[in-house]
This record gives sequence, C-alpha cells and structure tokens, in this order.
Amino acid sequence: MQTSPQYATSLPLTVEAFRNRACARPCYDESYTPPTPDEVKQLRTLLGLSQRQLARFLGANYTQDKGSPTVRKWETALDKASHRQIGHSAWQMMLVAAGVITPTDIIMMLDNCKHS
Repeated sequence: MQTSPQYATSLPLTVEAFRNRACARPCYDESYTPPTPDEVKQLRTLLGLSQRQLARFLGANYTQDKGSPTVRKWETALDKASHRQIGHSAWQMMLVAAGVITPTDIIMMLDNCKHS
C-alpha cells in the first residue's frame, strides 16, 4: 500500500518537514508559493513564540496587553478581509530562526532572483 507523504497534504509537524514545503523554496523556484496563514502559525508555534514575541523578533507592531495585530492578520484565513500576507523578508527571518534555511541560502536566492 502506497501512501503520500504527510507534509504534502497537512501542516508540517517538524522543522524538517518545513524544508519540503513550497513556501520554504527560493523565490526564483517555479514551485515557490507564499506561506498560508496556517503555515505562518505552525512555524511560529514550532519556534515556541507567542504572536507578541514573534512581532518583537521581526520588528512588527505589538502591544504588551493585546499582542500583535500584524501577526494576527498574517494568521487570519485567506478569505477574511483582515488577512494580510506576511512579507517575504519576515517569512525568511522565521525560516532562518527555525533552521529551515540558512543566511547563505538567502544570499544565494538574492543572487538568483530576477529584478525588474
């Protein structure tokens, strides 16, 4: 009986599984896709950070008592008006912090990305 890999159809449960996601690929890779709100939340959870802590790490807006409206919008479902896509640089910082990619990967990606 053949089964498909779990990471292909569900949220990755480990940092290693994130390496196989389209959202962790370089921007010039044709199979790259931006992370979904669930992927943002899952990677934040794997990092062991609250929304407020992630906002502090990335330099996003937050308050001590209400957390981060910015991170909340990144984690809001795509079909909601309040959803906002996480910026590519912020996403890459999360990937580096988790050990999914390295700073060298980012430099290589920048060298290969086409600029208009």
